[in-house]
Amino acid sequence: MNSEKIKEILNAYNKFWTTGLIEAGIERTVLADCLRQIDTKETIVLKGIRRSGKSTLMAQVIQHLLRSGVSPSSILRVNLDEPLFAADYSIDLLERLYRTYRESINPADRCYLFLDEIQNVPGWEQWVRGRSETENIKIFATGSSSRVLSPEIGTKLTGRQISFTIFPLSFSEYLRFQDLDIDTEQEYRTRKPVVRKSFTDYLRYGGFPEVALKPDPEDKDLLLKHYFEDIVYRDVVSRYQIRDTLTLKNLAVYLLANIGNLTSVTKLKNNFGISQDKVENYWSALVESYLLSPLLKFSYSAKIRARAGFKVYAVDTGVRNRIAFSFSGDTGRLVENVVFNHLRQVHEEICYETNGHETDFLVKEGTAVTRRIQVWYGDPAETEIPARESAPFAKSFAAAAGGENLILTNDLEGEITIGSEKVRSLPVIKFLCGWV
Repeated sequence: MNSEKIKEILNAYNKFWTTGLIEAGIERTVLADCLRQIDTKETIVLKGIRRSGKSTLMAQVIQHLLRSGVSPSSILRVNLDEPLFAADYSIDLLERLYRTYRESINPADRCYLFLDEIQNVPGWEQWVRGRSETENIKIFATGSSSRVLSPEIGTKLTGRQISFTIFPLSFSEYLRFQDLDIDTEQEYRTRKPVVRKSFTDYLRYGGFPEVALKPDPEDKDLLLKHYFEDIVYRDVVSRYQIRDTLTLKNLAVYLLANIGNLTSVTKLKNNFGISQDKVENYWSALVESYLLSPLLKFSYSAKIRARAGFKVYAVDTGVRNRIAFSFSGDTGRLVENVVFNHLRQVHEEICYETNGHETDFLVKEGTAVTRRIQVWYGDPAETEIPARESAPFAKSFAAAAGGENLILTNDLEGEITIGSEKVRSLPVIKFLCGWV
C-alpha cells in the first residue's frame, strides 16, 4: 500500500484534524480511570467483548484531549479492522502508518496514538514497546480477545502497560443511557416504578451500548443476533481456525441457555459426544472472546478447584436471551448473571460454594472471604425469605472481621438472624447502583 493511499485512509479516520471535533457518545464510568493515565508512559490497553464500547471510550479520551487544548494533529487514530489492511497485518504495516503520519501530519510533536483492534497484528507488542521507548508518544490500544494481553505479551510489556476490561453497560450506566440521572437512593424512591421498568428491560436486552440506545425491540433483537454471529465467527472461528463450526455454535448456545448452572468439561464432553481436548479448546476460545465466563468453586486447594465443576455466566443477558430464546421463566437466573457481571468488575476474586447448600457468590479479598451473597428474586409481594435461600448462611461465617452476609432480593429489605449470623436482605437494584 503506497503512502498516498495510507494518507487517504488516515484522513478518513481522523476527521478531527480539520474539524477539531469528534463524536464521542455518552461517557462511560471507566473514562475517569483512563484519563488518570494520560500523562503516564505506560501503554493503555482496553480489552473486552466486541461492541462493548471500547472504540467509543477511545473517542471520549480523544475528545478530552481536544478540549484540553491538545492540537488535533497530535492525535492519530487507526482502525485495524479496516478491510484494506486485511492482506497486510504486520509490524511493517504499523510502522508505515506511523511514519506516514509523522512525515505528513506531525513531524516532531508528542503523538497520542490510538490503535483499534490491535490483536489483528501479530507481534504488535514488540512494535509498541519499541516506539514507546524511542518516540515522544502515548499509546492506547483496544482488543476483542483476552489474548490481546496473553502471558507472552504481558511479559514483553511488563511494567509498560496498564489494562482495563471494558464490559457492556452496568445497570447504573444503563440508566444514564435512558436519560435517567438517578444518583441517590432518595431519587430512586421518587422514581421507583420507572427504574424498576428499566431494570426489567435491562434484564431482557442487556447492556450493549448501541442496543440500549435503540428504541425498537425488533432492532434490538436484530443487533443482538448480529453481535452473537460476529463474536462466534470473527472472534472465535476465524481467530482459532475452528473447522467444526456447528459443534462450536451448539456448545455456545447450550452454555448460554444454562447460565448459573453447574457443569464440567466431562459433562460437556458426554453431552456433545466429542473429545475432551475439543471441549477444552472450544470452551477456552469462548472464554477468551469474553462471550462466557466461568465461576469456580471456593477452596484454598488448587486441586479441589480444578476438579470441581464450574458455573457459567454470559457477558450480556441480552445476547443470552436472543440466542437461547428464553426470558420470562429465567428471571432469577438472569438477575444472578447481572450480579455476577457486577461483582467481577469491582472485586478481584469471586467464587461459589457448595457445602450442603450452594452459596451463589463468595467475595475474596486476599485470602479472606469478605462477603457471602445469595440471589433470590422472588415475587415483590413476598415478605419471607424461603428456607432454601437462607440455608447457606446457617454455617458460621469463617471470614474477615466485618464480613457481610447478603441476600439480594426483588424488593424486600431488612435483616434477619440465622443461627449466629446476621443476614441483610437488600433490593438488587440498590446493590447494583451502590446504595448499600
